[in-house]
Amino acid sequence: MRMNLRSAFTLVELLVVIAIIGILVGLLLPAVQAAREAARRMQCSNNLKQLGLAQHNYVDTFKKFAPGGLEMIVDWVPLAYRGSHLLKLMPFMEQNNIYSQVNFAGLINGLPNATVSPRNQRLSDGRLLRDVIMPGLVCPSDPAGGRHPTSNWAMSNYTASMGSQYMFSSNGCQEYNRPNGTRGHGTTANGSEVSGIISRLHWSAGIGELTDGTSNTILMGEIRPLCGDYTMRSWVDDDAFWVGTLGPINYATCPGEPGYNAGPGCNGITSRPCSQAFKSKHVGGAQFTLGDGSVRFIQQTISWDVYQNLGGRNDGKVIGDF
Repeated sequence: MRMNLRSAFTLVELLVVIAIIGILVGLLLPAVQAAREAARRMQCSNNLKQLGLAQHNYVDTFKKFAPGGLEMIVDWVPLAYRGSHLLKLMPFMEQNNIYSQVNFAGLINGLPNATVSPRNQRLSDGRLLRDVIMPGLVCPSDPAGGRHPTSNWAMSNYTASMGSQYMFSSNGCQEYNRPNGTRGHGTTANGSEVSGIISRLHWSAGIGELTDGTSNTILMGEIRPLCGDYTMRSWVDDDAFWVGTLGPINYATCPGEPGYNAGPGCNGITSRPCSQAFKSKHVGGAQFTLGDGSVRFIQQTISWDVYQNLGGRNDGKVIGDF
């Protein structure tokens, strides 16, 4: 009699198949992750492109780039609190429905009062403006996701640049001390003391003041808001975005990440030459909008001197390729 034998996988064959599947998954997973990061980076680049267009539309209307809103007559004697430069760009980013609800006076009975700063105002639906996430200000690569984990503030991954601006040796950080912007932390309304596009206060440059050329000057760039004790504030805050090129790109100041050190030096969140600086989660560098509106990925290995020249709008230095 002929017997029909049922064919089946042996244990060895099953283990081989499982091993092959594991190898294939191991090969495919990095490719999938790389594709996802490429998509996130493209979205981030598009955000910066839109911000560059908004800035140029702002210039067409007001003859200068969008300024901050902290106004002073002398050090820390405020005149008014009128919100961030990002808030002023909202009408040019199809967000006039929010912008039109903001009271920009920053005064009560003619006197400066922080309680009426835009960061403390509520919209008609009851939400605090400082808690409202603007999708165009969030880079999808940043794990923070545009939200402060404890305060609920809605943060930004982008800001205009103060350029190569002098920063006090906060936390003992003294490695980077050859800027061309003379006023400490950019706390001035005098453009001659500012290297880049904006100051910490309400000054901002016009196109004609980018004498090094719009394609040779950084207008805006990426930040990781939780890596600086000021940048972690809301995107509408009057006093969050005094960020410059003094610290190298992606310098380690992010709590909980490799290289961070809260002790004296340049690797702490209060080490402002490096914490109030441009950073991203993209491998190897960060994306920037130049003064002509173009978006460039700049490697973190760029020469520090070339990077400072890109930050300065009128230093007269020849940059070359970067």
